[in-house]
Amino acid sequence: MGKLDGKVAFITGAARGQGRSHAVRLAEEGADIIAVDICETFDSMNYPLATPEDLAQTVKEVEALDRRIIARKGDVRDKGQLQAVLDEGLAQFGRLDVVVANAGVTAMNNPTTVQAFVDGVDVDFVGVHNTLGVCMRHLKEGASIIITGSTAGLMKGLVNNPALGGGGAGYAWAKRTLF
Repeated sequence: MGKLDGKVAFITGAARGQGRSHAVRLAEEGADIIAVDICETFDSMNYPLATPEDLAQTVKEVEALDRRIIARKGDVRDKGQLQAVLDEGLAQFGRLDVVVANAGVTAMNNPTTVQAFVDGVDVDFVGVHNTLGVCMRHLKEGASIIITGSTAGLMKGLVNNPALGGGGAGYAWAKRTLF
């Protein structure tokens, strides 16, 4: 028996990295998973974001643990997309017990500084608020909310450091604001 038997977790940025790790670990403890990830790279990012194949791998790893998972493409910058994925998960699983607001980007040293800043803030800050906004009314006493932070938000000089470019500044600002 796992600590989370019968529980359901909603995880953003679940296609790879920390998001996949959270999905697998919570599934190991018995949780069913509602997973969302953008699964595409947008113009201001100077590195590739997750792919549909990455999200399919998360599904494979969770299902290998004999847990159920709904995994959908969705953008945390769009509250309506998050709501649609959550609604599908609630219809299937009937409850929500854990929220992991994990999706995040940083386009360090990106020459498209303004858009990189905007996209960083929209994903790393607004995305967290959108995630919590769609989930809060479904959580009961004893539920868990996990927000992936970064010590970058606590480091003096990162927000105004031109060497990091707009993406780095947006990331640092968003993470600082979450603390």
